[in-house]
Amino acid sequence: MTHNKIYFYPFILKFFVFTIDKIACIPDFREAARRPYKSGQNILIGFPKVWEENKRLQSDKINVTVVTGSSRSDIFHEWENIPVNKNTYNQPIYFETRLALKASEYFLYYLLLKSMVNGGFKPNLLFIEFSEEMLNENNVYSYKTKWKELMLTERELIDIYPVFNLKYKLDILTRLLFVSYNYHIRPIQGISNLIKGERAADDTYFIALSSYLNKKRPFNPNNTGIEIDNFTPKEYEERIVNYSRSQEQLLLNNFLISETEVGFLKKIIDLAEENNIPTVIWEPQVHPYYKERRKSITGGNLFDTISERLIEKDSKNIRRISLNRGNTNCRLYTDSSHVSPLCVPEIVDKLLQTAKEIPNFQ
Repeated sequence: MTHNKIYFYPFILKFFVFTIDKIACIPDFREAARRPYKSGQNILIGFPKVWEENKRLQSDKINVTVVTGSSRSDIFHEWENIPVNKNTYNQPIYFETRLALKASEYFLYYLLLKSMVNGGFKPNLLFIEFSEEMLNENNVYSYKTKWKELMLTERELIDIYPVFNLKYKLDILTRLLFVSYNYHIRPIQGISNLIKGERAADDTYFIALSSYLNKKRPFNPNNTGIEIDNFTPKEYEERIVNYSRSQEQLLLNNFLISETEVGFLKKIIDLAEENNIPTVIWEPQVHPYYKERRKSITGGNLFDTISERLIEKDSKNIRRISLNRGNTNCRLYTDSSHVSPLCVPEIVDKLLQTAKEIPNFQ
């Protein structure tokens, strides 16, 4: 008799899992039992407020340019008001820089820009950073890191499914089939929180993040960089040589082009095309020492080979420019990978000049 009962155990276990999964579909229980939101999720949650702020600016006849990229674009956030050359562009303009997130990648940018479109906000102009490090499959900060942090909706999962490789496609299918898996449901926690009338305790990092997202950070006058020829031997060793090594270890280790990240860059481009968003894809300037080190690893020239592959030649919405070819007057570097925030006005001028070539940009 006892032996016969053993055969029922797998069915009992499956019934239990099925029951918990169906209960997890109930919003109140899901919010009580889910895993606390992590930083990536908090970023997604925080941005709808940003899009609403931008729409209000547009209603006041101010053109909004959204800046998206890594720490090389984050220097835009260090200017409360970026001075614009009136000979280049003479209309009121605001630079939305909160989409420039350090150590990030195209997977997260696509989700954020998709939320922007879904939120009914269309920027007057979009700046998209192209950095070779962001395309490394083995980058410490690739899509794999953010994937672990996110709990996406069914619509979002279906949308991104085609871009991923087989491993992640199987994980997406599992998330679609089992709500409890997607939201990391903890039954005991859910029951306890429901009794107390509470929700899942979220990471307090979101409070700090909200503050960060809503306030520009004026750059420190004591850290505006050093002229390319004025580094002392010690400064050169620390800021150029050693920093280059750290970048290589974190971002360029075992470099392999990520078809997933390239796929999400393509989805961003398609999103801009479908919604007629004037877009400039640009490559930031880096120190010559690091540029050569990076080229020895990646082969260089990825900006041309990949962007040409993804952008239609007759595009009415997208143009591209590399600032890494000696075509700027910027000679100030804070380290081997970043120019000084003092270079931002010139960068903006170059990008706006490029934007003026876009038929749909006014």
